Amino acid sequence: MTVTTMPRSRSLPKSRLVAAGSFVLLLAVVVATLASSASVVSAQDSSALVLRRVDTVQPAQSFLQFVYTGSSSDATGAQLSENGSGVAPTETRPLPAATPMAVALIFDTAAAMDTSGALVEAKDAAKQWVRSRSGSQLDSQVFAVYAASDTAVQIQGYTSDTSRIVEAIDRVAPPATEAAREKSALWSAIRQAANGLDERNAQPNIVVMTGTNDSVSGASERSGASGAVRSSGAAIFAAELTGAGLSTQSLDALVKASGGFVLTTGEGSQFGQLVDDMGTAIGSQQYETRFASTVDLGSIADFQLQVGGQTRPASVVVGSDVQGAEALNPTVIPASGGVTFLQGNLGLLLLIVVALFAVGMLAYAVFMLFVRDDRLATVLSPYDTTTGGTDADGEDKSMARTAIMQRAVQITEQVAQDRGVLIRVENALERANLPLRAAEALLFYAAIVVLVTVAALALSGSLLIGLILGVLAALAPVSTVNFLAARRRKRFMSLLPDTLSLLSGTLRAGYSLMQGVEAVSDEVSEPMGFELRRVVTEARLGRPLEEALDGTAERMASADFAWAVMAIRIQREVGGNLAELLMTVSETMVERERLRRDVQTLTAEGRVSAFVLLMLPIGLGGVMFVINPTYTGQLIETTVGNIMLGVALLSMLIGFAWMRKIINIEI
Repeated sequence: MTVTTMPRSRSLPKSRLVAAGSFVLLLAVVVATLASSASVVSAQDSSALVLRRVDTVQPAQSFLQFVYTGSSSDATGAQLSENGSGVAPTETRPLPAATPMAVALIFDTAAAMDTSGALVEAKDAAKQWVRSRSGSQLDSQVFAVYAASDTAVQIQGYTSDTSRIVEAIDRVAPPATEAAREKSALWSAIRQAANGLDERNAQPNIVVMTGTNDSVSGASERSGASGAVRSSGAAIFAAELTGAGLSTQSLDALVKASGGFVLTTGEGSQFGQLVDDMGTAIGSQQYETRFASTVDLGSIADFQLQVGGQTRPASVVVGSDVQGAEALNPTVIPASGGVTFLQGNLGLLLLIVVALFAVGMLAYAVFMLFVRDDRLATVLSPYDTTTGGTDADGEDKSMARTAIMQRAVQITEQVAQDRGVLIRVENALERANLPLRAAEALLFYAAIVVLVTVAALALSGSLLIGLILGVLAALAPVSTVNFLAARRRKRFMSLLPDTLSLLSGTLRAGYSLMQGVEAVSDEVSEPMGFELRRVVTEARLGRPLEEALDGTAERMASADFAWAVMAIRIQREVGGNLAELLMTVSETMVERERLRRDVQTLTAEGRVSAFVLLMLPIGLGGVMFVINPTYTGQLIETTVGNIMLGVALLSMLIGFAWMRKIINIEI
């Protein structure tokens, strides 16, 4: 049997380090050889000091409880300091036998424990531990028994009845099936035991006897077990059977965090001695030091307990009763000084922005060493007729004016054009009337998505949150462009009947169609005026008037305007009174708009109902989550809850789409 310890690292010359490593390796081989042939393992090779509780509810009558497996004379001679000053204990004595104590016994019943004889040894030692109680311990010490095979089972709840405890230990047995004998749900058993301890007003202890890796519990179960142990304030004492492929890193880390200790052996016949040592440590090697605290109520007191050359720290608020290793050693993040509001997420965000700006400026400076600005392109830029390069007044609207940005835009344009994306982006920007070239828009779009995603990952530290915000950053610009295009189209459609009436009036006054379009373009509001001025410009450059009007209808996705252009085209081919025709088309559009608004009025109740039925479950679920998060949390924490939540959301979306389809009447 050995006790796991952490050696202190030292800096050695390379030659000595190699020699020391060779010696340690040789020594390990020798020890392993001797251990394999040994029949007896010593009781405990070194002492362990575990700090269990600090009670300062009444500062003048404070006390500290600890476990020490070494000499009792060392324990009774414990030294204590408070905030760096020595404290003279009034008394250090063994823990009173009447102290309430709860012990959870967890037996690993997998094949490795059974075939090696370790399970029988553990059961015998545990029964001897229970039977050895005497006097007031019979009533103050309660035990519970758990078995960890393919599932975690509580065989006996907490009781002080010796016969019931012994009977429960006797019922601990390996599983019946061979498949179950190879599994161990150890973490589930630890979680059950810790939850049971959390409900008791007694010193919490968990004794784990294992020799098999947990192959049943997942990461969530391990996290839940760690949280339950932390909440209960329990100390875990682990007896481990090594040599059967047992991986102890996770369990040992939990034991260390809880303030317990680990005993190991490679022989099943020696396993009972480990349980005996743990029973002795918990039952008769606990001590209590009484002292008078000199720290004011509500202030923090930092204690140092020294026993037999070992030191254990504790930090508590005077006036409290604290139990558990993590509660006695809370993680404190000291203030770093400086500007306070820059020390959080805001400071990190500013740091990222400054770093990105510095990298960009450095890249720009290096690039400009080898690239010169094209003066000829600068002179000809006002005459550039590409989409988004200039506005109607000839002013340069390009946002990429530096050489490096122009080069990035050119690369983006080439890639987008090769994949057929450029035309779609150009059409979307034209519909929204945004003064951007398609390549510039794509470059800025990609930069925004990348920056938002990286910033979200840096600030939140969560991949899921980073991906969610990245998706939102990808959807927001597209939604904005679509919204602007839809709003502009709606305003265009509302102006169309009046525009046709004005055009009809100009024709009656003796204007030609071209003169009428130009005159109307100066009178009507935007965006109709802008589109008609564009038609006039294209016609002056040689494009047929009907084709320019068709381009406007296609750009604005207006079927009504396309019908009006079709009427103009037919009239110019076959003859007739164009003014009367345009007036008839205008009146028809007015009547259709009136009918469309009547339908909107009649279907308003259905639209509101669809919105209410969509938002009501979401709002009600949010309220229930705030009122009772434990109840509604099952929908998120369990697989069945996730399935039910997904089905509910899918049903809501289907119902909403169905209702929208019913009330959406095309005119």
